[in-house]
Amino acid sequence: MALQTATPIVAQSVSSLPTREHHDWEDHHVLQINREAPRAYFIPFAEKPSDSRLSLNGAWHFRWAKTPQERIADFYRTDFDASSWQRLNVPANWEVNGYGTPIYVSAGFPFRINPPYVTDEPKKDWTTYEERNPTGQYKRTFQLPEKWQQGQTFLRFEGVMSAFYVWVNGERVGYSQGSMEPSEFNVTPYLHRGENQVAVEVYKYSDGSYLEDQDFWRFGGIHRDVLLYHTPDVRLRDVAIRTCCNNLSDAQWTLQIDPQFSVYRGEDGEGYRLAAVLTDGGQTVGSDTADVATVLDLSHKAVRMNEWYPQRGHRKLGRMTMTVSRPRLWSADYPHLYDLHLVLLRPDGSVAEQVKERVGFRKIEIKGCEMFINGHVVKLRGVNRHEHDPHTARVMSEELMVKDLLLMKQANINAVRLSHYPNCPRWYELCDSIGMFVMDEADCESHGLRGTLASTPDWAPAFLDRCIRMAERDKNRPSIIFWSLGNESGYGPNHAAMAAWLHEFDPTRPVHYEGAQGHYPDLYDPKTVDVISRFYPRVRQEYLNPGIPEGSDRERAENARWERLLDIADAGDTRPILTSEYAHAMGNAMGNFQDYWDEIYSHRQLLGGFIWDWVDQGILRGDSVCYGGDFGDKPNLHAFCLNGVVRSQRELTPKYYEVKKVYAPVCFRREGNTIRAAVRYSEIPLSEYRFTYTVTDNGRPAAQGTFAETLSLDGFARLINRHADHDIRLTVAAHRNGMEVTHEQFPLADHLLAMASSANKRQSPIVSLADIRLQAFRAPTDNDKSFGNWLAKDWKRQGLDTAQVVVTDGGRRQEIRLPEGTITMTAEQQDDEYELTFTCQGTLPELPRLGIVMALPDDYNRVEWYGLGPWDNYPDRQAACTIGKWTSTVAEQYTPYARPQDSGSHGSCAYVVLRNGAGKTIRVEAIGEPFAFSALPYSARELATKNHHYELRPDGHTYLSIDCAVLGLGNSSCGPGVLKRYAIDKSTTHRLRFRIR
Repeated sequence: MALQTATPIVAQSVSSLPTREHHDWEDHHVLQINREAPRAYFIPFAEKPSDSRLSLNGAWHFRWAKTPQERIADFYRTDFDASSWQRLNVPANWEVNGYGTPIYVSAGFPFRINPPYVTDEPKKDWTTYEERNPTGQYKRTFQLPEKWQQGQTFLRFEGVMSAFYVWVNGERVGYSQGSMEPSEFNVTPYLHRGENQVAVEVYKYSDGSYLEDQDFWRFGGIHRDVLLYHTPDVRLRDVAIRTCCNNLSDAQWTLQIDPQFSVYRGEDGEGYRLAAVLTDGGQTVGSDTADVATVLDLSHKAVRMNEWYPQRGHRKLGRMTMTVSRPRLWSADYPHLYDLHLVLLRPDGSVAEQVKERVGFRKIEIKGCEMFINGHVVKLRGVNRHEHDPHTARVMSEELMVKDLLLMKQANINAVRLSHYPNCPRWYELCDSIGMFVMDEADCESHGLRGTLASTPDWAPAFLDRCIRMAERDKNRPSIIFWSLGNESGYGPNHAAMAAWLHEFDPTRPVHYEGAQGHYPDLYDPKTVDVISRFYPRVRQEYLNPGIPEGSDRERAENARWERLLDIADAGDTRPILTSEYAHAMGNAMGNFQDYWDEIYSHRQLLGGFIWDWVDQGILRGDSVCYGGDFGDKPNLHAFCLNGVVRSQRELTPKYYEVKKVYAPVCFRREGNTIRAAVRYSEIPLSEYRFTYTVTDNGRPAAQGTFAETLSLDGFARLINRHADHDIRLTVAAHRNGMEVTHEQFPLADHLLAMASSANKRQSPIVSLADIRLQAFRAPTDNDKSFGNWLAKDWKRQGLDTAQVVVTDGGRRQEIRLPEGTITMTAEQQDDEYELTFTCQGTLPELPRLGIVMALPDDYNRVEWYGLGPWDNYPDRQAACTIGKWTSTVAEQYTPYARPQDSGSHGSCAYVVLRNGAGKTIRVEAIGEPFAFSALPYSARELATKNHHYELRPDGHTYLSIDCAVLGLGNSSCGPGVLKRYAIDKSTTHRLRFRIR
């Protein structure tokens, strides 16, 4: 026993090890008991699909205990009466159904670290002190179909968190662990006619949990489908499908099919054949057959082994082959799929079993420094995605999966990294059919132990088990273009073993792992991976480094820790470079996203990246979105789970539209007097798009129409000449399948401020200089708080968040006095025109804004502006916005992030108008230079002091902010900060001129 539990983390003699009870779920050498070998995902049928399967989803008798000691040890007995237990639907996670506490941990384990053990005593204030290892016990019955008396019956679990035993009719069938991989058991010997009973005992934590330390909520339970399926005694156990093409130019493809068979009860497969037919739209494309006994080779004939498994060299593939000339290829742009029908025939020619698969012909190549799909260079415009439903946690419905994919496609996303585990099988089928490149990732992350286990030899089988089960299940999915070894587990021999196995098992797909790193320029990344991968890189521009003296070559550690993509490209390694996580989308975020892609498009070696991440992982409690700590869970990392491009219920955000614009596969360029459309790394030609244009004259439509790829501006010359002093803008857009793909705006006569004085009437304003207050604070965004808490921490340290404005001379001089410096605003007023001057003295923190705020009655709740819109925008996030006349409500101007923070800013504005229900207005017009504004139902102070959206309370005001300078958003909630060119220069004098009508 001592030898089984010794690891490098524990250094003590065998004789000194305490005696402790052995548990399979605390022994990393016991990965399974009686579990079937992994195989490709398919469910066979006899005559029609689903006729050989029996779902066990639905209500089970259920009992939950805080610890294994509190479970009922013999509950699996057939005479044990569980009728008084609660009922729990399967699939389900316990914690969102009233059993136990959801725990959000980003990096580190919720239990005391002592691998492989998970039940050692943690700190007394930790959730796991009481809920040491929650254990769920399930029971139900089912009727065995009469037709299933002969043949074999298998019990399949698609996913159980994290380890479990299963009994059938009181007899233990087996054990398995690994939360995100399927487990199958042959239950034939345990079944009888009529009613049968199944019992499952699930442990939330196991030694496998040391490899499941992903940045996510920690849940327990049977969270994916459970089913029985039936086969004959000669069955198709597995099948591998591969499409091959040696030379894309000759368009001759080979479909390789490699079946595996299993036989039972004395069968040997003699006389059985497997027939394969490939069709496209009902038309036969190819066919072949294989002799089952030959493939089985139960006698291990030397001639067969020499052919298929030679003594030297690689195994041979292609037991069945078809040649397909000029097939329609599969890609994310054109996801064409063929139908493959496999029929197992008995010696008399009758059908024993059938399987249907979808096949996509595609070829992945890395040539030089680029990646090619079917001969086309690709850039991965990607996003990371956790499986998350705010109501059901890990349990994914098809409706929500389809919604995710359609929203991704509409945002021009072409690739998704399955962070950080294999997803439910249906997800891949949807990606195949809808068209999405997939990075399939092994459920292997030991973040809290760094790389310790990766270099521990007796953990190698556990690492390989997860890798093999992923690849075997998903090997036939054309959407998968990468295998990934996992995430944030250091790098060691166990990773090298995983990569070697994958390369030999499937040489058609490259292998990725971000942790496989060298230290440029002295040491390249290990050759076990096929791409260079980095987290949260920097662009090659100067970043803001608060607290570092001007002119110093030092950088804040929060910036310096992140490499620059172009520096890696210049280091000499020719493999493609991928940022597997970047643009951390936490809260009001995704600054300088366009800057990233300007660099990616500038260098052939830069492959693209995956945004972190797709959806906020908030959990709904009533109408409230909850995050770490809201359930009393400890330890926790608070709101760090809220970092999605879309919010928890898939509500869209301004970030979403920025992604859609920057990721667009079509762009527009002005070349002299012509607007020209161009394709960017996409197979879809311009001929498949519909192009439209709209010309606005001072915000009003003046012309519109369609064009074919190029648009001459000559036709607008008369309009421009007739209204030379107007603001005239051209917006062009590309549409496909009835939806806008992208747009771009070009000024034809750039007179933005012509709109500032376009009001037809004046009225006495309800505000005066006395109502205007200097404002230099914003409610910190998640990026402002960031890893180092550098910006918000400096604001709080100097008291910017609570500073009172000192007003003198009737409001003409206003100051914010901080311990180390002063912000001064001086105001000059002439009639309805104001000129404000802002100066900074002393040592001040980086400022989030410079401007003024007015607290107006809250019935001024409708807003109109001429400037960037319709979505809020900041200096480093405005690619998706265009100049125009926009209308909204004040309530709509605030984005309801689960943790309140600044939002609603609009830059490059000529005017803003607030209107109440009686038609009265307050109009602020820019003079000399446009301004930024926000109109919110909450003050900056209210937003800054509340932890949840549901805690916000309106105070009877609409807060209108007018800014002459705004700090960018950056990426530093996890990544580099704000680029210096998007910061506020405190060394210069800033001016804000406007009139109020």
